[in-house]
Amino acid sequence: MNIVDIEKLNRENFKSIMNALSMPGNIEKIKPLFESNLLAIANCLLYSEVSYFYEGIEEFDLLDAITNASKTKECEADYIFCDEINEYLLTKGKIGTSKDPEFSGTLIFKCKDFDGLKVKLSGPGINKEKIVNLPVDKSFIEFFNEKNSYFPLGNEVFFLDENAQIVALSRTTKVEVM
Repeated sequence: MNIVDIEKLNRENFKSIMNALSMPGNIEKIKPLFESNLLAIANCLLYSEVSYFYEGIEEFDLLDAITNASKTKECEADYIFCDEINEYLLTKGKIGTSKDPEFSGTLIFKCKDFDGLKVKLSGPGINKEKIVNLPVDKSFIEFFNEKNSYFPLGNEVFFLDENAQIVALSRTTKVEVM
């Protein structure tokens, strides 16, 4: 029987998540939990004082018992998980308030791979600029830029591919379609 040290796995995955967020456009690797990369990320981020929304087919029941995070509507969730890239959920993600910008939502989207729209990233964590491909369309980028135009308000977005790799865009990342 394989024994999984969940605490060690969480530490390693949390480091990958933070590296991806602090260096937008960089690809980081996630180690699966319960044979799921999405559940591995969720297990790192969720705890009893946060809420989440999930749209997809993965089984979150065991994770609910482990983390004790509460399920809620997408417009109230601290974390939004989705089995596909969904611009509608980006529109619903909360952006915090001027007094409490930390009450924003973080979105995690599963995708096949990172092939897609060629974009130029700039901002904190990026040396001048970085050219990457993201699995989104132009309207997603336009809406992301609009939601994050009033710093410190905005959303962080993660893309998780089928190979357990993640790429993140922070609320401070400027994204330009090439």
